[in-house]
Amino acid sequence: MIDPLLRIGGALVMAGNMPPADSLALPAPVWLLKTLHDLTLALHFGALHLLVGGLALVVVWNLVGHLRKDEATRRSSEVVARKLPVVTTYVINLGVPPLLFAQVLYGQALYTSSVLMAAWWFSAVFLIMGAYAILYRMAYLADKERPFWWWAIAAAAVLSFVGRLFSGNMTLMLRSESWNALYAADPHGMSLPADPTTWPRLILMFLSFIGLGALGTSLWANIDNARGVAAALRRKSALVAVVVLPAVLFAGLRAMGVQPVGVQSAVLGSPLGHALSWVWIGSIATAFLVAAALAWKPVGWISWLGTVPALGALASLTIVRDLVRDATLGPQGLDVWASVVHTNWTLVWIFLVTLVLGLAFVAWIGVVIGRATPASSLTSAEGSHV
Repeated sequence: MIDPLLRIGGALVMAGNMPPADSLALPAPVWLLKTLHDLTLALHFGALHLLVGGLALVVVWNLVGHLRKDEATRRSSEVVARKLPVVTTYVINLGVPPLLFAQVLYGQALYTSSVLMAAWWFSAVFLIMGAYAILYRMAYLADKERPFWWWAIAAAAVLSFVGRLFSGNMTLMLRSESWNALYAADPHGMSLPADPTTWPRLILMFLSFIGLGALGTSLWANIDNARGVAAALRRKSALVAVVVLPAVLFAGLRAMGVQPVGVQSAVLGSPLGHALSWVWIGSIATAFLVAAALAWKPVGWISWLGTVPALGALASLTIVRDLVRDATLGPQGLDVWASVVHTNWTLVWIFLVTLVLGLAFVAWIGVVIGRATPASSLTSAEGSHV
């Protein structure tokens, strides 16, 4: 099944740097598709922050808690670990819509890059399934109050590699000048290329996952059964954010600094890109101040306050990322704003209403799960009455 795809993709690559756009017109205005892409991608990134940031914390907390017999640290790791399988469902389901919107808008670039690394691209499905199983194993061990830090390391390693695959594909789709050489060197979909922007972008995202993710992890003390460790959970999360968030600022500057000069000029020279860059910097700085306040006084309302700069950082980073993509692909012949559009407004409105209702339902499920009492707590309570 993969081989015909490779032959078709290879023919497109060898025919020219940028394949022609799909003959079918876009089903909705470009501005609407891009807005929906950025909205759903920001939500996906938010869930990723909770997942990857939570994993980084539980590795250290669970190891230290068991080695030092520190009950507060150990229990904090267990509170977070129980939530990570649920967070993963949000990561996966919120990751599908932005990928589909990207395929609609940038299909000739994204499909080509996916074909060039097809074997790796297909493997992401199985890697995510494996990581998911590991997270459930972690949650089981957390309920039993047994060590699980090595499982957390394994899950973090698998998910980090999946992140490398996605980052590689999203970068490769911008490098049409390299497609011919990659296909000539390996027509079997085994390419896993990297360019000077790959690792700076990955480092930025992973530091952001840990820094902002730690701030988000402090919220579990508010909505989980964390009696006795709520203050410790908030303070420990905040301290990690205080340490990591300054590095996020430097990583962001580095990630933009390695972009081609023309891309930097196009993004930072535009009023929107310039303003959003400062919004991102201000949001990270504000998140740092909130984390410092939470570390000093670990109360619930301060942790909720941290959601404001975190959302600002996610939204601005997502849109700037989109501007970088347009500034890179435009000179290569893919100007998405020049796409042919045939809009069926009836279908568009049905889709938008369905999207709003779906997001509301997903948010409600998240609230219910967050307020639910863990099974282990119910068992303990029942045992105390026997």
